[in-house]
Amino acid sequence: MPESAANKTEPPTPERLKKAKEEGKVPTSQELPLALTLGMLLVAVTFSAENLWKWFSKQMVAGFTAAASPGLDVGTAADLLAGKGWAVLALVAPFMVAITTAGIASGLLVSGWVFAPKAVHPKPQALNPVEGVKRLFSARSVMRLLAAWAKLGVMVAIALTYLRGRMDQFLALTWASPIASLAVIMEVVFGLVARFVAGMVVIAILDVLYQKWQHRKDLRMTKQEIKEERRQHEASPEVRGRLRRMQMEMVRKRMLHEVPRADVVLVNPTHVAVALAYEAESMAAPHVAAKGAEDLAERIREIARAHGVPILHRPELARTIYRTVEAGEPIPEPLYVAVAEVLALIYRMRRERTGDG
Repeated sequence: MPESAANKTEPPTPERLKKAKEEGKVPTSQELPLALTLGMLLVAVTFSAENLWKWFSKQMVAGFTAAASPGLDVGTAADLLAGKGWAVLALVAPFMVAITTAGIASGLLVSGWVFAPKAVHPKPQALNPVEGVKRLFSARSVMRLLAAWAKLGVMVAIALTYLRGRMDQFLALTWASPIASLAVIMEVVFGLVARFVAGMVVIAILDVLYQKWQHRKDLRMTKQEIKEERRQHEASPEVRGRLRRMQMEMVRKRMLHEVPRADVVLVNPTHVAVALAYEAESMAAPHVAAKGAEDLAERIREIARAHGVPILHRPELARTIYRTVEAGEPIPEPLYVAVAEVLALIYRMRRERTGDG
């Protein structure tokens, strides 16, 4: 049975969010692209205004004086159009870059980088008129409508507040020269657009926060869905047991590889075996090179005999080290004296065997 929305009380797991992203289900904002586009265009106009003014002034002068110029043939007209075309392209290039940058940045800010081939697959249910009517009159559509009216109200309030403070300037334009009037009008338009952009940025930030919240709300899961997802990702007992055996086998091989380099092997005499190694130049205390019980202990003894490593029967010391020290760890301080006596005995036996005694 499908779970009801009321039962989806748990936040989405990282796996659920990843799957939704692969399907193209990511939070989107209609306000942020518009706000960034207007903002980038405003910046582009700010830095390009002088060049635009000079170019338009030059074209107006050239247009008014065109009658004094010689007649144009086809070749000259083509060259003129090509030159004007490249000039226009150079002028609009900053605006094209601004629009492109705003579009890319808005997508990255809201949902990050998304590559979802599944999202472009045809969906026949999307053509169902009944579903379309449901979406048209859904709660989300009503929220969008209310948000649009609220945005319009904010823009109207910004415009009225700003223009009311400029009424004296508008009345003074009656006695102003055309150039002065144009400058005032451009200043007012620029200020109004800048305030529109600031207001839209605030609206876009609120919209992004809402869309992210709504996206996570739509992907909420039931407790049963979380349990099933966890069960799918957890390995079966057989697999866990196999992995554990593989890890133990790797540890065993690594320990047995260290036995030939040990200085002595302490035994219990048959149940436990502990191999000790000590290098005064690199070790502060003797280390446990390998340890094992039963079959592993017998294997350690076999390797020690094959490589001439001394084997000593020290039952209490062997059992204590086996219980308290892991392979690769140093001997604890309370055992220093006992181990030192064993190593001194081994070194003395070696000297006697080589005739240095």
